[in-house]
Amino acid sequence: MVTATAQDDRERTDSVAAVIFDFDGVIVDSIHPDLLACSDLYREYGDGALPVEWWAREVCGRPDSYERLFDRLLAARKGGRQPDRARLRGRLDELWNAYFTEEYVRLMPDVRGALTRLHTAGLSLAIASASPRRWVERWLQHYELSHWFTAVVTGDDVAVRKPNPSVYLEALRRLGVAASASVAFEDSLSGITAARAAGVTVVGVPTPATRFLDHSAAHAVLDDLSVVSPEWLAEVRQAAC
Repeated sequence: MVTATAQDDRERTDSVAAVIFDFDGVIVDSIHPDLLACSDLYREYGDGALPVEWWAREVCGRPDSYERLFDRLLAARKGGRQPDRARLRGRLDELWNAYFTEEYVRLMPDVRGALTRLHTAGLSLAIASASPRRWVERWLQHYELSHWFTAVVTGDDVAVRKPNPSVYLEALRRLGVAASASVAFEDSLSGITAARAAGVTVVGVPTPATRFLDHSAAHAVLDDLSVVSPEWLAEVRQAAC
């Protein structure tokens, strides 16, 4: 027989008070324009087309990501062209400026709907991103999303980025909630690792470019945010306990 006290303890454990979102690939699709920029760079300095599966596994969402891309390019120099790392970085910056625009950086599916449902239910919402603050704020303001979030934690706010859990621990501190009462949404493997290391239940939402990767470390995996509701989060949280 389950006592009233035990039942109350279980309900408190399973309840969700806060939801923490990664930014790139979860709130906005900056993954596709990044892939376009890296593909152009690879065509210019590499040997043929960029291997997308390699890019998704070794570059996308990793802390040393672009250094890995440069390493690959420098190891396979094409003909007599001898780019150095500084030239590759400069050219990638130019390509980012071309692709990180309103035309390419779009909201991920049903972001507004999910935020509305969760906020209406009284849940606290936060961002936990490895990206610089100026980048995150640029797109939050552009898509008029800033008012939804109680806390916005970026790579500028922590000493070590994902897969280290620091950004999630700081988000929890600012929200004033326990990890056990929180759910995170992440598209990258390093982000899933970070959220789990912080003790947060994590839902994987891979992008089209990364869906073939193994996201099984997440407690649940979704194609998009269309099914997300307080009730659904409670079920995920209970299953994770």
